[in-house]
Amino acid sequence: MPDKAIAALLNREGKKTGRLNGWTQSRVCTFRNRHGVAVYREGERAARGEVTLTEAADELGCSAMTALRMIRDGALTGRQHCKGAPWIIDRKDVEGVKAEGQSLKGARRPPSSDPDQTTINFQ
Repeated sequence: MPDKAIAALLNREGKKTGRLNGWTQSRVCTFRNRHGVAVYREGERAARGEVTLTEAADELGCSAMTALRMIRDGALTGRQHCKGAPWIIDRKDVEGVKAEGQSLKGARRPPSSDPDQTTINFQ
């Protein structure tokens, strides 16, 4: 992720610097330089054959939430390096799901088997 996005993620998670300051793009850059962490390069994720959750959903013709459900159900393999970070999915896994011919447009889960939940049909 770019330094600015990392700073935003760390601040959202409530993480502080060693001096208990909030994170800024500059502080992330300094941290990276001191600890030898490589700089993010635009397009490096694509070069590794990876897509984000949104990109995978677009390729599959479904919503990002449906793609996330597929990850949680084990139909698609994805990883998230830490809470709040973007989901990363191997492009070959997305192509595998597409090759299986699963129709995802308008895909829905079956109704709940809980008898206390009912379906409401709006006219």
